[in-house]
Amino acid sequence: MKIKNVRATPVRVPVTRVGTYSSKTRKLTHVLSTIIEIETDCGAIGLGETRYLWPAPIINERFASNLKEMHVFDRRAAFQACVPMHFDYGYPERACEVTAWAGVDMALWDLLGQHTGQPIFRLLGGPVRERALFTGYAYAPDLEQGIAVSHVPETVAQIASQQVDDYGIKLFEFKIGRHSLECDIATVQAVRASVGNHVDLAVDVNMGFTVEQTRRFLHGVRDCRLANIEEPVTGLANIDRLRTEFDVPMSTHDYNLDALQAHQHIDALVSDITLHGGFEPIIETMIRVNALGKRFWQRARWELGITWAAMCHLGIARPELDRPSQSVIYFLEDDLIEGETWMVQNGGVRPPELPGLGIELDRTALARYTVD
Repeated sequence: MKIKNVRATPVRVPVTRVGTYSSKTRKLTHVLSTIIEIETDCGAIGLGETRYLWPAPIINERFASNLKEMHVFDRRAAFQACVPMHFDYGYPERACEVTAWAGVDMALWDLLGQHTGQPIFRLLGGPVRERALFTGYAYAPDLEQGIAVSHVPETVAQIASQQVDDYGIKLFEFKIGRHSLECDIATVQAVRASVGNHVDLAVDVNMGFTVEQTRRFLHGVRDCRLANIEEPVTGLANIDRLRTEFDVPMSTHDYNLDALQAHQHIDALVSDITLHGGFEPIIETMIRVNALGKRFWQRARWELGITWAAMCHLGIARPELDRPSQSVIYFLEDDLIEGETWMVQNGGVRPPELPGLGIELDRTALARYTVD
């Protein structure tokens, strides 16, 4: 089976809840993704997705012609045809190409599953747990939507309680660092009171604190039993030092494993399939991270339904993913997939026993959200 055509479509999909970060100027109101379709000479179509809009011209103008007439199942040769050999550090072009390739890789795995009649999680070795585990998630409330700072703690606590009831989650994670330190401390306390002791709590600061603010925050929530704080400050050395002072696990997004290895107190790496370039590279990273004595889970990057399906297949098949991964699937206006969205139930998702990714593209929705 050979590749007949490759098409990448950039899309901009609204979200139902504004994503706010520790930076006072950064807000997310739309998901920006590139949808990839690979058509074979047998008429099969594999689906992929990668982050942001800029991979589309890379794929359409460079990868597509290189991939034409190549064998679908020779992923190594296809990768080498698209991404030049890595011969030096510091080339940003390679990171861009690897990210673009991730969507192509996803589509090739989808085709392999369709050809063999197997869901991807079985091609990855089969399920190691009943369902892929995911968190609940919330962003700091946007004050421009009419919420007073004094109401932020109760607002996040209500979101947490609702997600526990609706999705059966065992871990609720939320952004802090947007408002005052006192507000963040009160929010953690309110969420803990709302969900009780049977749900773990984690917070993500997006490097919005100083070292001293982190100390004050962790002292303020010391009775709330945080399961993790993600990137409270800039610099792996600062995170590592803070971890020696507090009995709270700390994680990073920095997937330079040479750097991570030098900071032994950091507990976990949080990353996603698009940054690593596909299924096999991210699995290799998981294995290496575990060998360093650290945990790994998948980050939410405001993915649409195709990447979400890939996350679910990884989550059920990989033993390394024993901690719930992040998810913001709750906040999408549309996932661009036919049928019902794969929502979290009883704390996770079990992909259907369908070939490949197990999904079909909603072409009406794709046309609606395509960026010209």
